[in-house]
Amino acid sequence: MKIGGVVLDLQVIRPNPHVEVGGRFICELDGEPLFAKADAAAAAVDAAVAAGQLIEEAVDDHDVLKHYGDGADLVDDWKRSERRPLVKTTTEVRDIARPCYTRERCRLRRLVVTPS
Repeated sequence: MKIGGVVLDLQVIRPNPHVEVGGRFICELDGEPLFAKADAAAAAVDAAVAAGQLIEEAVDDHDVLKHYGDGADLVDDWKRSERRPLVKTTTEVRDIARPCYTRERCRLRRLVVTPS
């Protein structure tokens, strides 16, 4: 990394993501498989900040919406992310015949590389 260079760190954060259809809550998703990876990555960045290798300049917590054509598209995407609904069954979500989306909290951090 170049001294003075900017590093952008984007992590998914708690609470669990959820599925919505037409702005209406449908179900909560189990975020733990992704949180385990995100927590490890955030800890590595935090360690670099604590060691003086990076300076945190800004933090922005925001929602990220990922859109799907229908429930089947959403369920197919879970293979990649290891996501599962906490209450509804996968079949119930797959049967959603309308466009839907997941909403999850994310944290974007702007960091600068120090000369340490």
